[in-house]
Amino acid sequence: FKYLQVTMPVPEYLFAMKCMASRVGLEGGQDEADARFLIKRIGLACKEDAMRLVEAYYPANHIPPRVQYFIESLFEQNDLIS
Repeated sequence: FKYLQVTMPVPEYLFAMKCMASRVGLEGGQDEADARFLIKRIGLACKEDAMRLVEAYYPANHIPPRVQYFIESLFEQNDLIS
């Protein structure tokens, strides 16, 4: 018999993936909503912590500048705290 093995990435990796994709607007606005959910789930307190988390999964020289802007936009709005 063959067994199906299902694995699920940890929330920290999902957050890093969402940031790397950082699709906003009509293309794939779900990345922003998912990233906000994961920020709360993981308990990230600031944009610096979020960026360090992305850098833990992806080499810094492979992270496009838009990722930093995406993360900054997530933390600019006060609704993350609630």
